[in-house]
Parts: sequence; structure tokens; C-alpha cells
Amino acid sequence: MRSRDCRHYSRRELIEIIYELERREERLERKLEKAREKLKTRSVRMEQAGSLAEVAAVISGLFDAADETAAMYLSGVKSQTESRRNAEGRAS
Repeated sequence: MRSRDCRHYSRRELIEIIYELERREERLERKLEKAREKLKTRSVRMEQAGSLAEVAAVISGLFDAADETAAMYLSGVKSQTESRRNAEGRAS
């Protein structure tokens, strides 16, 4: 509001306008603070989600390695079993 626009208001009206503007500013500050808190919470959630994704990838890699190791073990056991059967078959 320009100073020329304010000339036709009384002192009381100007004080009321200032008071309302201060109240509006306080409401906007509270709203801004709430928005900042929401943003902070979302940022933390996104960081945690990223961390969880990294952990999931590591765990997935561990399970893949465990599956591969188990498959190699079973293959070795099968080979030994077949070797024994073949040796027993020749011995008979």
C-alpha cells in the first residue's frame, strides 16, 4: 500500500490494518514452519528409503552368493554319489 493510499484512513483504521497484517504474517510463518517440517520428514524418509534399497541390494547379493554356493555343494555331492555308485557297480 502506498502512502497516498493510506491518507484517507484514520489512525485507528491504519492500526487495525497493521494488526491484521501482523496476524496474517504470524499465520503464514506457522504454515511455513509446518511445511518445512513436512519437507524435513519427507527428506528423512527418502534418505531411509535409499538406505533400505542399498541394504536390500546387499542382502540380495548375499542370497545370490548363498544360492550359488549351495548349488555348487549339491553338484559336488551328486558327483560323489555318482562316483560311488559307479565304483560299486564295477565292484559287483
